[in-house]
Amino acid sequence: MRHAILGAGGVGLALGAALARAGHEVVLVMRESSRTRYRGVIDVHSRLHGDLSAEARAVERLDEPVDVLWVTVKAPALPAALARVAPRLTPDSVVPLLNGLDHPRALRERFGARQLVGAILIEAERTAPGRVTWNSLYADISLATTAAGTGTDARTVAGRGEGTEARDAEGTEARDGERRLARLAGLLAGAGLGCTPRRDPASVLWHKLVLLLPLALATTAADGPLGIVRRRPELAALLRDAAREACAVAAADTVVVDDRNLRHTLDTLPGRTDTSLHRDVTAGVRPTELAALTEPVLRRARDHGVSVPALAELARRAAEQERRVEPPAPHRSIHRKGETS
Repeated sequence: MRHAILGAGGVGLALGAALARAGHEVVLVMRESSRTRYRGVIDVHSRLHGDLSAEARAVERLDEPVDVLWVTVKAPALPAALARVAPRLTPDSVVPLLNGLDHPRALRERFGARQLVGAILIEAERTAPGRVTWNSLYADISLATTAAGTGTDARTVAGRGEGTEARDAEGTEARDGERRLARLAGLLAGAGLGCTPRRDPASVLWHKLVLLLPLALATTAADGPLGIVRRRPELAALLRDAAREACAVAAADTVVVDDRNLRHTLDTLPGRTDTSLHRDVTAGVRPTELAALTEPVLRRARDHGVSVPALAELARRAAEQERRVEPPAPHRSIHRKGETS
């Protein structure tokens, strides 16, 4: 199969290398500034998995047919990234692996039912064009179709009719979505990547966000990895409370997550665990995905009447840290790491 990776950051490069090593054709869609420094090979460095290299072409604009389009940019870079995909292209499957809750609607408007909803758990950082350090033992992708009758994205899909014709169309769309899901799960397994199919697209997004959001805010507020957060009792308490609050908002949005298991996960993660939000803030990358992570959750908390004082306080501290760091010089790209996840 032919795959395009829109966003050659940490996630995109790790994913592209795994697919290429499994025998798939991979093309990276890069900005010109990165493409001119890319030598045609993805180099993955990992003390846990071992180093590997895989050949992959790079283009500045995607105007050739592909079977799967993987969208791995950060949310602030999404509009500009989509402008580098020819409007006439109709990949069989479009899989966004962005963080947050709001991006599926925009992608659904562009790609229709071909878009699935995805999330990835991985710790990977681009160190140079085509070079990535994969720091986590895991690389797990959750997927759901947007044609299901439940979930955040499915509930907001516009243009549904009523009657037998509409139900028949929805049934066909659902079957096509399940076909895409099964095929992607198989090829990911063949590439050595974990894949968890879910019935509800909202569940895919929330199960990652309830872990990522408190962790990203706390590490950014602490200006250090999780071990630094744990050494500061007040911040560690805010992290645990924020995780519980995030689960409460998810539950109000019809997605149940066990907050005890989540807090256990936070308690047992290695102290070196860091987040791309913290790395981007520290590097002076602007814009970061801080707003894309926090605003949808805080908005839903207000809509559902859920109290989230710990999340709000961590968001305030993270924003303060973002303001404190001097942005890059004008000649530097504001998205130097803006395409990692």
